[in-house]
Amino acid sequence: MGQFIITRTEKGTQFTLRSDKAQKIAVSKSYAHLDACKKSICSLVYYAPIVPVVDATAGQRGANPKLEIWGGKDGYCYTMKAPNGKGVIEGGPFDSKKACLRAIAMLRTAVRGATVVMAQPGQVKPLRLGKLVQDQSGPPA
Repeated sequence: MGQFIITRTEKGTQFTLRSDKAQKIAVSKSYAHLDACKKSICSLVYYAPIVPVVDATAGQRGANPKLEIWGGKDGYCYTMKAPNGKGVIEGGPFDSKKACLRAIAMLRTAVRGATVVMAQPGQVKPLRLGKLVQDQSGPPA
């Protein structure tokens, strides 16, 4: 089980997903508002376990949502793209495609039942996603 850690930066609000062993799995883009960041977490929790992996380094293409592997000799990364085509998170770089695929497997496991906390100077507060969390029968709003 993983943990989403939401932080505020000069550029906005973003989250990091860490494994149960505190290993960084992925980092989100910056969002202007906390609610947008929370919706992105909900989208990741819903889609990450079920979307296909598309290997762009092998010329594969696929419809969104998807987990896309990209990169080359300098390392491999992955991006989870939402149904609207926007990147939700990125992971990497990894030394090999095999390591990138292992990280994607960790991502798929870590999002299930992950806790969400808000990191503030000197403290970490548990955070509830409230009405944003949908049951698993349908995608996030």
